[in-house]
Amino acid sequence: MTQTSLFVKMVFQPGKRDEGVAALETMLPTVESEGGTLIYSFHLDAGDENTVWIFELYSDSEALGIHGGSEAMGALFGVLTPLMAEPPMMVMATPTANAKGLPR
Repeated sequence: MTQTSLFVKMVFQPGKRDEGVAALETMLPTVESEGGTLIYSFHLDAGDENTVWIFELYSDSEALGIHGGSEAMGALFGVLTPLMAEPPMMVMATPTANAKGLPR
């Protein structure tokens, strides 16, 4: 089983970042119940007050699919889309074996 990571860049309209983060945080109870979601974290960009980075780590690509296809995720994007300045940029990756701090 190969872990799958996802890096997401979300750029919000000026003044909408905090509202966007609050919407993202509504997913926390859902991801707590997803056994394959290992890390789900939000990071404020230090150089751009409108940008949020999201780091997600899944036990495998199937777990990512379960998360991405959930009703809660669909509802979240219904809330986020009008707040965003541009579509999210998403990059999928596979962690290397030599990493510190990632769950195994």
